[in-house]
Amino acid sequence: ALSTETPVQLSTDPVTQEAKTGLLSWFTSTPGHLNIAFIHQMDADTSTWTSGHEFGVQHLKRRLKDKITVRSYFHADTPEQKDALLEQAVAEGANLVFTTTPRLNRATVKAALKHPNVRFFNCSVAVPYSSVRSYYCRIFEGKFITGAIAGAMANNDHIGYIASYPIYGEPASINAFALGAQMTNPRAKIDLRWSCLPGRPVPDFVQKGIRVISNRELPSQEQIYMDLCNFGTYQIEDDGQLTPLCSPCWMWGKFYETMVRSIMSGSFDGGKDKNRAVNYWWGMDTGVIDVKLSDKLPDGVRVLAELLRQGLQDGSIDPFLRPITAQDGTVKNDGSHCFTPDEILHMDWLCDNVEGSIPQFDDILPISQPMVRALGVYRDEIPAEKEASL
Repeated sequence: ALSTETPVQLSTDPVTQEAKTGLLSWFTSTPGHLNIAFIHQMDADTSTWTSGHEFGVQHLKRRLKDKITVRSYFHADTPEQKDALLEQAVAEGANLVFTTTPRLNRATVKAALKHPNVRFFNCSVAVPYSSVRSYYCRIFEGKFITGAIAGAMANNDHIGYIASYPIYGEPASINAFALGAQMTNPRAKIDLRWSCLPGRPVPDFVQKGIRVISNRELPSQEQIYMDLCNFGTYQIEDDGQLTPLCSPCWMWGKFYETMVRSIMSGSFDGGKDKNRAVNYWWGMDTGVIDVKLSDKLPDGVRVLAELLRQGLQDGSIDPFLRPITAQDGTVKNDGSHCFTPDEILHMDWLCDNVEGSIPQFDDILPISQPMVRALGVYRDEIPAEKEASL
């Protein structure tokens, strides 16, 4: 795949047309029943990421019922466990396998080469392997809405933002949030911190007088995640109480249902293209990302959020179609053109109303370095010997 001019094709919309005669397929005919396996790291009790995907698995079971057989496999944590669980899934009849974290990508590629008649998908982005399809969601669209809400709710023009890892798509989420906040508050400044660095961002925000904070997005639409205020955007009241405001949320069930239905109907796009890696990068227009709104929001802010959601869903709103200046003063957009999906995914700069920077690899906590090494915005710049030592 890397030998082609564009090694990774970003597919931003599901294919809905009927299968065409002669279309290459991984199956010789449209399958009437699918045996589906989900391979997870950790389990739903110890990982909110796994919990979110399992919530999606349950949705898939409810929607397709006896048309599918689904098995979930947990604790693919070590190289030996990854390989063993993938082999077990295939041995137990799986002809469609989803591995749900980027850390499982290499093991998935190995299994795909060994079992060419099985479809393999890995939850990651910009992975140049034509034998495995990758999938992720345009979370920046939800961040744009929550940024607008945060800008409207911040009394002192300063908003705290806790990013996860400096990986593909994360700068786009930060920038979309910052532009959303600037839309409702032209003076808004985003104080950027990273959970993959040492330190305690929330106490630092409080000490600086910041009372509106954005943290990681909800792993599913379950209300408990919103109420905990460990996720999403929330407000710290004068008495120290936390009030949830909003959050993007992953709708993995919608993704899995759409993808499985496209395979079963014969409209799945393309088959096993030996010269092109495909990354499914869907957004709010497909229902795989949504924004959950708290009932604590003022009515006017809620109306604004609903309008933005509708605009993102129907394509009438583009968060990046406006004048944009980066921190170094470079004009990234004069307001006359849209960024391509590839430009958005591979952003490695931050807007001028963001106070903070993208951390260097050596500064990141060791537990977070493998993820950044796999999907980091500067992964090609990490010295090979450093990768070997990890």
